[in-house]
Amino acid sequence: MRHPALSPKHRCILVATLAAASLSSASGCTRLDSLWSRATAPDAVAPVDAAPSLAIDPSIPPHADDDAGGSALDPDDAGAIGDDDASADAGPVDAGPRTMITALGWRTGIVEAPQSNARWIGYVRAGGQIAIVRGPVGNDGCPARSDMRGAGWYEVEGSGFVCVGPLAMLTSVLGNRPITRRLPTPPDIDAAMPFTYARNTRAAAIYRWLPSEDEEREVEPERYAPRVPAGDADGGMVAGDASAPLMATAVATMATDAGRAPDAQVRIEDLEGAAGTPLLRRILRGMYVSLNREARASGGSSFWHTQSGGYIRSSALSTLRSDGFFQGIALDAQHHLPIGVALSTVTSTYQANGRSMSPTGRVPRLAIIQLADEPPVTVGNEQYYHTAEGYFLRSRQVRVITRHEPPVDLSSPDEKWIDVNLDHQSVVAYEGARPVYVTVASTGRRNRSNPDENYETVQGAFRILSKHVATTMDGNSANDGPYSIEDVPWVMYFEGSFALHGAFWHNGFGAMRSHGCVNMSPPDARWFYNWTEPHVAPGWNGAYANAQRPGTRVYVHYDEQPLGTRGGPDRVPQH
Repeated sequence: MRHPALSPKHRCILVATLAAASLSSASGCTRLDSLWSRATAPDAVAPVDAAPSLAIDPSIPPHADDDAGGSALDPDDAGAIGDDDASADAGPVDAGPRTMITALGWRTGIVEAPQSNARWIGYVRAGGQIAIVRGPVGNDGCPARSDMRGAGWYEVEGSGFVCVGPLAMLTSVLGNRPITRRLPTPPDIDAAMPFTYARNTRAAAIYRWLPSEDEEREVEPERYAPRVPAGDADGGMVAGDASAPLMATAVATMATDAGRAPDAQVRIEDLEGAAGTPLLRRILRGMYVSLNREARASGGSSFWHTQSGGYIRSSALSTLRSDGFFQGIALDAQHHLPIGVALSTVTSTYQANGRSMSPTGRVPRLAIIQLADEPPVTVGNEQYYHTAEGYFLRSRQVRVITRHEPPVDLSSPDEKWIDVNLDHQSVVAYEGARPVYVTVASTGRRNRSNPDENYETVQGAFRILSKHVATTMDGNSANDGPYSIEDVPWVMYFEGSFALHGAFWHNGFGAMRSHGCVNMSPPDARWFYNWTEPHVAPGWNGAYANAQRPGTRVYVHYDEQPLGTRGGPDRVPQH
């Protein structure tokens, strides 16, 4: 995951509602007036910078007064205020039951106490709403305009406090001002996929605002260039596919501007647009974006407004299905360990026939089969597992998941813990000694003979440190080049940038595949997100563990590795 450093001009004190992310794309630490004027001004085009990624270590919560991000509306909205702007609440607001706060920052912080140096315990994404329990209860470290009604700290549902001020407002005060139409739609926490996602099908541009045709011609000249005939000596491309060489030229130019050789491997940094220009960033084929709403440019062209605040032509995207995912099963009296998961595309079923096995049919890949509670039998040179339904499965075509004894130091007989088995590519949720959910995952690709290609998942005993309904993962891979996946869903960090999370871009579960993280299907990841600690309260979109709210234990190991034994490379995972 890429975590760019903050530039010196961003080293100013912000307030509790600033986002928990880097400020590589935010600008200006000068005034609060911009946000309030946008909230009250007539509707107008408001250029935005992209939503920032999480901080360098996404498991560490920021303080309320950390310089941690910006507004979802405009770079200038991320402004600290001058002394002449700081004031008390301009007027009382009845903060009765179900009074709501609307988040305007990319991540509006929820802190443990109503004061400037308090740690975040969670946050709300831009456009989200959270219910007030009481308030205001003071304004230490929560400055606001003198004419903003209801400013100050409020206790919110799920405990914690939100600053109503620079980047959050009482929903009743915000009303239906034009600013509300520029906020992202909140995630759908009841769905397997919290957003609508799309795969980029060609090199394209993401714009800061809906572009004019002249701006498109300037940013994407390849779209207006003559088509290259099939087999042409200059490009060798099929007719109509002129974008790749021209885009490569544009990227090479950006690499040169960055002080690197034009033929150097493209890096994610090379795709960034210059501040103040229509180009927010470029996006290469195979990258993914999360979608907000459709929009039309002045010339009638169709664009998607992304959750990260940019605009990309609809014709460059292929939207993804939001259903049909593989999912593990909850365990009960009828479904219990051992469980088999069919891995082969031609997993056959067998019937015992004397000293041989006769094929009787097939089961689909990733089918979950209840196994009989008995050891495998050997016939010839093959082992076979007996199923609860009476047929047999060949051992090399099925992933068998068995019960594991709990850690010896559980704090209570029913404490939750997660068993990630790297040999079996399995993830099992336990409550004490009782397994309650089982699935298969994809952990980091292992190649210990080549460090550049070894993405092995770290092993040991961990706790979930932070949870996020979605966060962008992008960066550079030595072997696979740059990548970018917006709003990876249901992310649970347990060690630095190592996380359990949903993966919608592949269906290779049951085999090592990732760059270090534990990939699960979106519905599986959502189940673990909801089951694990720290709890993410209603309206929250992320939560941080602390001593009072410890995260669920996570044990990552191989079969022959005792629980808690540390191992694996130090490589920071990427996705």
